[in-house]
Parts: sequence; structure tokens; C-alpha cells
Amino acid sequence: MTQSITTIYDDQLPTLLLALHPDATTAVLSGHKILEFRKRFFPRPFQAFVYTTGRGIQFFMRCGAAYQGPAATVAKLGTLVQHSNFAATMHYLGAGSTGIAVPIQATYRLTTTVTLADLRAVAPQVAVPQTYTFLDQPQRAELLTYLTQQSYDLHHQVDWHRRQPMVDALFS
Repeated sequence: MTQSITTIYDDQLPTLLLALHPDATTAVLSGHKILEFRKRFFPRPFQAFVYTTGRGIQFFMRCGAAYQGPAATVAKLGTLVQHSNFAATMHYLGAGSTGIAVPIQATYRLTTTVTLADLRAVAPQVAVPQTYTFLDQPQRAELLTYLTQQSYDLHHQVDWHRRQPMVDALFS
């Protein structure tokens, strides 16, 4: 059964447009990737339309407040909750630096991919961000309306309640 994103859209949460590589999109949609690692990122809870590099917007997601800390702590969280490769995460974040782990709470796969051409038909100046862009700004209202009217057919909720003790042990 398909539903419109408007049925689950929360106008109290910031709405972002962000990009992921195809392998990350596949991992998120399969439920294997429940943390998104970044060197720096928006720290508060948000919702986002996710643009898959080279393809288009394939899903909408809701994320919780980011876990921020030393790279080793963030990498350890990844190994505990999603079996990430500690060394690979450390290499990405940089030893001795800080990092962010964004918890993915729910995903909603769009029934039809929204391509860059589709986006530009609505907002000719739109560009896919390297980090993120806020969609809930007055100058992007038409684009946000278009995106929230898209339908989704697959929903996945992540159970963070059972993972919370691991998070608390590292970030308390």
C-alpha cells in the first residue's frame, strides 16, 4: 500500500536534502546501516530526503540527535550497533579527531525515484549538496511541497530502544 510522505511528514522537525553514495543507500534501505558517520553534520533530530549519487532521491528518513565525540568512541559505537569496521571508520574520521554518528530511526522508500531533472523542473537552481541543504526555507517551499507529495511503499523502523544501553555506556 502506498502513502504520501505528507502522511508522515513532521513540520516541527528540520527537513534536509542530503546525498549518499549508492552502496550506503542500499545498506540503509536494507536496515544494515543504522548510523551515518560524518566528520561534521547537523547535530539535532531531523528528517531528510536522501539523494543517491547518480540516481536521484530514493527515500525519506527520520534521524535522531547525533552522537558526537572522539573518533574512537564514534567508531566503537559503529562496531557495537551495526558491526561497522572500526579501522575503516577511524580512517574516515581521522585518528585523534572528533566525529558524529547520526542515528537513523526510520526510512520510507519512495515508489518512484525523483531524478535531478525532476527536481530542476520544479526548482531550476537546485543543486545536490555535498553536506546538506535545508528544504524548509521559504525559497525552497515549492520544492518541499513537491517532495512531500511523493508516495512511499516501504517503511522500516529502527529499534533504538534495545541499543540505548550501548549508546549510554559510550556517551554518558
